[in-house]
Amino acid sequence: MAPEPVAPGPVLPGQSQTPPPERIPPAATGEALSSALNEERVVLASSAVIEGIDTDRPWVCTGEAMTLSARVAGTPEPDAVMRWVWPGAETGAELHPGARLPWRAPATPGRYFVRFQLCKDLGGRRVGVLAERVAAIDVRACGQDEGQARALRIEATQQGPSAFAFRAVSPHPATTYAWDFGDGSSAATTEPTATHAYALPSPGEPDVRVLTVRLSARGDGGERTATAFVQLRGPPPSDTPPRARLQMERVVARTADEGWRSKVQVDVPEGSAVTWERVERLTVSWDDQVDVQTHPWRELITVEEDLGRGGFRGHVTVRLSDVRPEVKQISDVLHGRDTTGEEVSLSWSAFKAEPARPSPLPAERPPAK
Repeated sequence: MAPEPVAPGPVLPGQSQTPPPERIPPAATGEALSSALNEERVVLASSAVIEGIDTDRPWVCTGEAMTLSARVAGTPEPDAVMRWVWPGAETGAELHPGARLPWRAPATPGRYFVRFQLCKDLGGRRVGVLAERVAAIDVRACGQDEGQARALRIEATQQGPSAFAFRAVSPHPATTYAWDFGDGSSAATTEPTATHAYALPSPGEPDVRVLTVRLSARGDGGERTATAFVQLRGPPPSDTPPRARLQMERVVARTADEGWRSKVQVDVPEGSAVTWERVERLTVSWDDQVDVQTHPWRELITVEEDLGRGGFRGHVTVRLSDVRPEVKQISDVLHGRDTTGEEVSLSWSAFKAEPARPSPLPAERPPAK
């Protein structure tokens, strides 16, 4: 099996870094972590991209804390969840939500691997992985004066919804400070302080944005660098009810002539209306390869009753011819738009195969006399 991509360490402006291929330990693979979390891992096709993972220091001493932050790009996926997973010392896996991770190094030095994922709940124990990336962390056994206490660091204080004050902290004096605020803005100061106001997330952007702040301090002792992260939150969500709700009968019945049939009901609340456009059918094989096919929504969904405003009651069918031996799961994503043009999507699992049980070995025949 080819090694998984590992995110490089922090990269300063003007630098480039391409890490050599690195093999992920068995306990840190996506399959092992999903098993430890009692999940069924399903790899989904997605346009979401994890551009990289930043850390606030290039390495860390045993027992010390460091912060990691993921940079996400591409088209946002509805209902996508950001999370970090990694092997636990006492449990099979640890989990932390969000784009930023405060991670404490274990007591044993070595190379450790933390995995960032964009996921979607597919119902039951099924978790769809839209994108993921692994960060390798170098944990060292440090002497008394080798820890982070004497390293340059950034203290960030939020002074308003989007305003921050930054202070460089280090026992080594510096004469110039070059600040990169992570949004394309920068500043140069002779004092170890700086302030900056960010633009809040716009409608359609993620509710929470994490930006990477980098500092380069120059003095008699040469140049030192530090990294910190700030988190911006958009306006709080309104009390507006969801634009569409899904109810599905998860007991899937197999019919002799058609295949597997599931009952689906979509309710659209008063004051809203949805026009459905298409259904993406994701066929996942046992080796986690994904085939995506797009159909007109009424081609895959049989509407039995129109409930108004885009709501309906009907059923979805997976034909016998679509369920080949290599197919593990089939999921559907219903896409449409409301009256404002915003996209609305609902998803469900239309078929799930059970793992094949190995056939018992035939009993050995006694040797011929």
